[in-house]
Formats: sequence, structure tokens, C-alpha cells
Amino acid sequence: FGYHVKSISDHQHKELQPDEVYNIFVEDYVNLRDKLDVVKAVYMDSNDRIDATVQLLLGDKTFVLAATGNGRLDAVSNAIREVIGKEYTLEQYTQHALEEKSTSLAASYVSVRFDGKTYWGAGIDSDIIESSVRALVSAVNRMLADQ
Repeated sequence: FGYHVKSISDHQHKELQPDEVYNIFVEDYVNLRDKLDVVKAVYMDSNDRIDATVQLLLGDKTFVLAATGNGRLDAVSNAIREVIGKEYTLEQYTQHALEEKSTSLAASYVSVRFDGKTYWGAGIDSDIIESSVRALVSAVNRMLADQ
């Protein structure tokens, strides 16, 4: 992200203010849904795995898939791979609360690796699983935009 901000700063020939940096982060990394979106995901625990029914929107086409994973995020990721037809690797995942109270929003960060490049995305939502899915979708959208 630092290199991205530096390139914008260099291009504009000025030092960016904190609110400008934050706005770049939100606009370019958070809850991106321009090419791909997870409309809905329903999860069911099944022994040592998660089964999910995932409704995806890719462009103007809707897909409903059954997917399995070792967790909710992995199941959604497997559904996304199937729909976009690209075998990316889910590399990193982290999350935290934005405040120290029970009504806090959750922020999640995901990186995916495809064709030798790493793409980051962020998700913010009141539900930690939803913020994770949004981060994954943001990272994949950044990857798709680069193709």
C-alpha cells in the first residue's frame, strides 16, 4: 500500500494528508465489488469441513455453487476459483476489531497470489466472517482488474 500511495503522491507532486491516504485506501482496497461480488453465502458445519452454498455475481451473470473448505473463507474462495476459472493462492489473512466494544466493526485483510503477483484486499463489516469474505472479494477484484 505504501508504494501505491507514494506513486500517487509523486504523480500529484505533493505530500498527501492523512485523510487523503485513508481515502485512497478505502477507494482502492476496501469492499471492492466492481467485477465480482459474493451476494450471499450460507454455511453448514460438516465433520471437519464447512459446506457452503455461495451466490456470486460475476459481471452481469449470477452463479449459485456448492463449495467445501476447511473454513468459511476457504469454502467461499473455492467457489470463487470455480467461477472465475483462475487458480490463485490465498496467502495471508488477518483481522481485528476497529474499536474496543462489542458493536465494533471488524476489519479483515487478505492477500491472494496469482501468476507471480500478490494482490491485497480489505473488508469492513459488523460481522467478522462477512468482513473476511469482503476482503477476499476485494483482493480478487484487484487481481481481475490487473488481467
